[in-house]
Amino acid sequence: VFHGDTISAWRKQGYHDDPDHQNFRELLSAPKEDAAMLLQERFPVPMYVECDQYGSQARFLLAKLNPSVTHNSAQNAGQGGDFLFTDDVSLQVFMDHLKRLAVQS
Repeated sequence: VFHGDTISAWRKQGYHDDPDHQNFRELLSAPKEDAAMLLQERFPVPMYVECDQYGSQARFLLAKLNPSVTHNSAQNAGQGGDFLFTDDVSLQVFMDHLKRLAVQS
């Protein structure tokens, strides 16, 4: 579940704990309930992560959503996009490495 800048700021300020902001509390709980249903139905069980924009967990989510935009993709450097640092290797890099290993054997 991804929270953007505004929702993240409201959560940090504790609006979801305020009785006057019941609608906001419901807004936050709806995706959690949907995710809980999906987690019960799927096998293997997918990873559940709650993250805020620019938080430590957000990079994994963004890398899965748009794996072509990373620190290695030079075409996006001038467009103001954020770099995504991830431990995942692109398919092309993996295939190139696999080909090199196959030729060496």
